[in-house]
Order: sequence, then structure tokens, then C-alpha cells
Amino acid sequence: MVGVSPSTIRLWEQEGLIAPARTDSGQRRYSMVDVKRLEQAKRLMSGGQMTLAGVRGALENTAPLSSDSPDTGTKAEVGVRVRLARLAAGLSLRELAQRIEMSPSAVSAFERGVSQPSIGRISQIAHALGVTVPELLGMPPVSDQIVVRRDQRERLPLQVEGVLIENLYSSATALQSQMVTVQPGCGSGEPMVHAGEEFLTVVEGQIEIILDAIERYTLEEGDSMNYASTRPHSYHNRSDRPARVVWVNTPPTF
Repeated sequence: MVGVSPSTIRLWEQEGLIAPARTDSGQRRYSMVDVKRLEQAKRLMSGGQMTLAGVRGALENTAPLSSDSPDTGTKAEVGVRVRLARLAAGLSLRELAQRIEMSPSAVSAFERGVSQPSIGRISQIAHALGVTVPELLGMPPVSDQIVVRRDQRERLPLQVEGVLIENLYSSATALQSQMVTVQPGCGSGEPMVHAGEEFLTVVEGQIEIILDAIERYTLEEGDSMNYASTRPHSYHNRSDRPARVVWVNTPPTF
């Protein structure tokens, strides 16, 4: 990820440039803040004119990074997971880009945490890599909890403007149920395609569902719909108020 050897990272740790957390067994655990600090160190030393002591001093005089910093949040973490999943699948950057009909430079920007694709693109990437969207987002595995209280819903860390997705389940199930809240003018972006079936019902507001890029259905509060997930599908809120939709996928895919 950083582009240096393990021995270099160990040296930088010995020199006090980084202090990763360790497990009870002594195994190092690097956070995204650690990764960004290592990247800073690499940039400072790239010209060959700064010593380790100089780099250490420069880092100490730099405002500390936090997990809430714009370049160290969910966007960067998801990009890292995409890169690791791509490498695990044995795919090159260009091969993944071809599978999802996206430019290699755009995929690279996502992996580096520079950009954030739409929900549709995230779904395409996940399925191209053979994982689910929750897995790609690094969400914890489901538990055996069969009741999910309103204040216990787990949010998908998408960081997509105007769309909030909350899991309505927390146990192993063939039905992936979610509450999707879409603000006016927002939506999923590129169409999604995957195995299975979907059911949705609008509990508040209005949502437009587009199938096969040509069929458009406007659903009002109380309306329901079901379709095969193998049909390219996307959604958009064209009204002037938020839409809340209960969405069910089987098998769990999104």
C-alpha cells in the first residue's frame, strides 16, 4: 500500500516515525492514520535530501491526522479494501476496470481514496470481485440477534451524498433487508446487476425505479415492487422531499 519494503517500515518504526498498535500476541495493527503517516514519510524522503531525523521533526510539526480527516476516512479505507480484494482475486487494475466498464484511472483514484464512486459503481465493483457490498465496506459479520431496535440499525459506510442505507437485520438470513433513505435529487447512480430477486415498499415519499435503462416506475408511499436482480436497475428521488424505502434482497448481495 505504501510502496516500501517491510524492512523499511520496521526501520521507520525503530526511528520513531510510527508506533502501530499491537495485539496481545505482539502482532502489529496499522490504522489508516498509520498508513497516511508512512506515506508522508515516504514523500519527505523521496528527494534523498532529508534524513530520518529531519523527517521525524517534520512529522512532529505537522498537524496530527485523525480517522476523521478527509483523506483518512471511510473513502480511503474502502479504496484499500478494493485494492486488496482485487489483488486477492488475481486481477490487474485494467482487468477490473474492463469488467465494470470504468476507466483504469478512475478505479485507481478510488483505490487511492481520491474519489468516491456512486452506489451503483460500488455494487458493480463488489460483484466483479466476488464479494458482497458489506464485505467490501469492511462491515462486521452478522450475529445471532433476531431483533434489531430502531437505534441499533447498522449503517453502511458509503459516504455517498444524499443516500443512507441501514441494515434491518443482524442475523444470518437469506433475506437482506435494509432501510434506504434517499434525499431529493439523489440516487444510486449507475445501474446495478447481480443474482437474486428484490422486493421494495415505499414507507415515505416517492422514488423512481429504472429497469433495463428504459422502464421507469414512480412509486408513492405504500406502493411495492419486485423484480429479478439480474435486470439492470437503479433508483432516483425526483421529488422535493426525502424518500424512505424498505428494500429486501435475496440472497444477500448488497
